[in-house]
Amino acid sequence: MSSETQTVRVLVTGFSVFPGAPANPTAWVVEQLQREKWQPKQARLVTQTLPVRFDLWEREMEPLLETVRPDVAIAFGLSAKATGITLESKAHNVVATDRPDFTGACAAGACVLENGKDHYATALPLREIEIALKAALIPVSPSDSAGDYLCNLTFYRLMTLAAKGGPAFAGFIHVPYLDTQVAKLAAGGQHVPHASTLTEAQLLKAVKLIVEICVATAQRTSKVVA
Repeated sequence: MSSETQTVRVLVTGFSVFPGAPANPTAWVVEQLQREKWQPKQARLVTQTLPVRFDLWEREMEPLLETVRPDVAIAFGLSAKATGITLESKAHNVVATDRPDFTGACAAGACVLENGKDHYATALPLREIEIALKAALIPVSPSDSAGDYLCNLTFYRLMTLAAKGGPAFAGFIHVPYLDTQVAKLAAGGQHVPHASTLTEAQLLKAVKLIVEICVATAQRTSKVVA
């Protein structure tokens, strides 16, 4: 079968709320994609919002990845420090042991995986994504650290799987709060620290562009599982 006729399987994940973050834009964008029933051309998109808990990989991601068997897997997460779409280039084998998840549990150790590699590079076409987002006038910036919380843990586990023959295109992208979320929280007396915000239209457009670029790259390079 030629690459032009193959359907690219895509998995996009976001996160729910967690301590210090009473709203999450990635949960919103996943819900919006589901509401619109949006599907990129020549692809089948599956979306899922993940709970922010340290056992999420075993409980949520492994079964999801086994079911979807994606060619492209993009995890999105919130960063209050983000000034726009933040393209993460490296996943690091570190995790904070003093930051509880939404259940109140903390990481058992300072490494994502004992005896794992220090870091993995993303497998997303970041340069193409950056060019497209800039052309769409959506703020975007590079980053080489996804932090030391569940975002980086998910990123590291995802890239570990990719290195063992998992998704050919996998990676992690941080986004800031939505302006509507910040305003709603402030109206209710909750003022969340944030470096910047995006509009709902900006975030939705950015995610769709990112998915479309990854699908096109997978088709062009023929890295699609039959």
